[in-house]
Amino acid sequence: MKNFLIKSLIKIIEIRRTEELIAEDYKKNNIKSFLHLAVGQEATAVGVAMATTKNDFFFGNHRSHGHYLSKGGDWKKMIYEIYGDKRGCCNGHGGSMHMLDRKVGFVGSTPILGSAAPIAAGIAAAKKFKNHKNEIVVVFIGDGAAEEGAFYETVNLAGLYKLPLLIILEDNLYSVETGHQNRKSKKYNFENIFKKGFGVLYEEVNGQDVFDVFKKTKKMKKNIFKKKMPAILHCKVRRKFAHSGTDIDLNKKYRKQDNLKIFEANDPINILRKYSKTYKIKESILNEIINACSKKIEKKFIKIRKTIKVR
Repeated sequence: MKNFLIKSLIKIIEIRRTEELIAEDYKKNNIKSFLHLAVGQEATAVGVAMATTKNDFFFGNHRSHGHYLSKGGDWKKMIYEIYGDKRGCCNGHGGSMHMLDRKVGFVGSTPILGSAAPIAAGIAAAKKFKNHKNEIVVVFIGDGAAEEGAFYETVNLAGLYKLPLLIILEDNLYSVETGHQNRKSKKYNFENIFKKGFGVLYEEVNGQDVFDVFKKTKKMKKNIFKKKMPAILHCKVRRKFAHSGTDIDLNKKYRKQDNLKIFEANDPINILRKYSKTYKIKESILNEIINACSKKIEKKFIKIRKTIKVR
């Protein structure tokens, strides 16, 4: 598990430093598309990716930089895409919210709220009907999108047809700036709705803990085939930035229960620091890994940025 810790840490740093560099250039008005950052939520994408295989497909949403990179997507092509460069993974037509790399099993992402679920279910149906054994489709959904009618319809049909579909519900507490208490009835209960109501596999997990996500994803994939039903892994996560753009809005009026101290306590990197003590990895070694990885990403970004002509 020591190797797992180091490998997951490197991937988390890669995703985070990449998004931080993108955010800095976005502030200079050099990126013209919408931008949704996942800083703080990286452990979910990394844990799921490490628990699945190349033959398992990923389908993402509007906040999918981390999903794409975790699956092994082409880093350069993602950067090009964000800038609208024709060398991007969608030929520069989609921008930040459209990622695609079929070579590694990342079959797309879409920003339309809740639309990722039915598309992913269709892909899962194709896998099943073509008899692709032990292969699943993983779709990432936000907690706001999980309230869309299309999402409930998808869960119902996926259960009916026993599709190999794993839904990763990334619950960062807010749909844009609206919390659960202002969107759901007082007796709203995820487990009652999905596990008891639809009869699908459902489990909660600390989405900030890459070890926990990895173990639960492994378990979910196994049970999707053993019990012949789709699954929902409800990941409790925390984002640092605002819903869209580059403002850090922790401790704002709509996020009274969030502040930098709480964020840092739940930071996936700091959680890995705690695990490092268990596996007897020195703090100095962790810092060396973080610094080396950050510098590598910075160097790559500076190099590729020089080749991009902003429109």
